[in-house]
Amino acid sequence: MIQRRIEVVEKEETKQTSPVILQDIQCPVCSYEEVKNYTLKAKTLPIHHNIFEVPVYDDNPKYIRLDFNELQFTVCPICFYTGASKTDFNFHGSLSHTDKHTETDKRILEYWKQNTQKIKSEFNVPSVNAESFVNPRTPEAALLSVNLAIHKASIELGVKIPYSMIKRAHRYVRLFCLNYKYTKTEDLELLKKAVTDLEEIFRLSDFPEKPYEFEVCYLIVVCSIKLGDESKAASFIKVLDQTKAELGLESKTNPKVPLQEITKWSTLAKEVWQNRTDASIWII
Repeated sequence: MIQRRIEVVEKEETKQTSPVILQDIQCPVCSYEEVKNYTLKAKTLPIHHNIFEVPVYDDNPKYIRLDFNELQFTVCPICFYTGASKTDFNFHGSLSHTDKHTETDKRILEYWKQNTQKIKSEFNVPSVNAESFVNPRTPEAALLSVNLAIHKASIELGVKIPYSMIKRAHRYVRLFCLNYKYTKTEDLELLKKAVTDLEEIFRLSDFPEKPYEFEVCYLIVVCSIKLGDESKAASFIKVLDQTKAELGLESKTNPKVPLQEITKWSTLAKEVWQNRTDASIWII
């Protein structure tokens, strides 16, 4: 069993306020009505991003310390149906005071209904039970939730739901970081899978708008450096440079081009490249 790292925090008992809102919601697959969904309250925990663009939730003395990456994906403990948002489930709107129904594609719900036992068998973790998914979530349950989210993205990709691949790539990277947090080992296969997806996303331009392309290139650079493929990293830095030059020319006649965004990602990629041998930049 993975052992949770215990952190000693001075005066932890004085931090009484939770930064998350808990709501019981209904699973649209098996109709279980006590699925635990956690939403991070606005303006509670300061957030920055690590080198892989995964959120890092900093401490705020007014709130209980929490890594929301562990609670990001809501899981039904009965059928293992998973969602990144409560809109993937049925719930009662606290503001509208009306019942809201899942926005998940019906093909995904039908797949989950027909394959529940197969999914539960494939993703069976003996140490995980219904209580494992509550806050604080156990490491095993947190990792399972991301693995289930990756599986769901794969099913969405199979039925051609737009932008499923970019969701899956981000989840591979998130799982890499979360797994390292618990085990202090680097599962580089996850980064290889992420790069495979990211390159295909770039080839197909499979993203909702142009600025996503720049982040995709940046992530390919970072993951490739981590994997020791500096040739691939260098080639995508060149892609960012070329795109920046093209948009710079276009911006002279079209002020709406995302020049600021490409400059941001190009600069970040170059900084990682220049400091790639500095172990401190890879601390996650």
